Amino acid sequence: MIKKKLFKKKSINLKKFFFISLFIFSLVVFLILLFVNIKKQFFIVPEFIGSFYIIPDDKGGKEVMNKDKKSLHLNDEKTQDVEIINDPFLEYSIQIFSSSDYYLVKEKFDFMINQNNNYINNLPLRINDLFIVVFNSDLGSEYILLYKNFSTRILASDYCLMHLNFLQKCLIVNVQNLN
Repeated sequence: MIKKKLFKKKSINLKKFFFISLFIFSLVVFLILLFVNIKKQFFIVPEFIGSFYIIPDDKGGKEVMNKDKKSLHLNDEKTQDVEIINDPFLEYSIQIFSSSDYYLVKEKFDFMINQNNNYINNLPLRINDLFIVVFNSDLGSEYILLYKNFSTRILASDYCLMHLNFLQKCLIVNVQNLN
């Protein structure tokens, strides 16, 4: 029979040994540098003196005409005879009507206090319960017709749901936030 060795002693591969020892050596050096530098509590970032961004002199493109126009505010008629009925103690109120045209709001106000329409669901409508306030914004003025003054939003909402059936949706306005 042929004699065959069952267990062979492998020779050490020189390339494997070199890479493993290099890896272990670099790991040890890294850990030593890490522990030496970890004792420092902070590091200093040098000041950046250069410019962060550059705005070119010639930006290119087309120059926009009429930059100072209000595109959404086409009706720029200033009404001089505007009568604002506003109580400085108004808190929460029910919005009846709103428009950027004062005369439409005034017309609705006059309609509400007309002799034929001075009842809302069998409740007497007093002229002191109606207010016209103005909401000024960048887009212009918005005139709002309000009904009654309430101390809380919940009271105004309950009153609107119970007594003002002609409104499709009860909008409660915090008048203090309009200014």
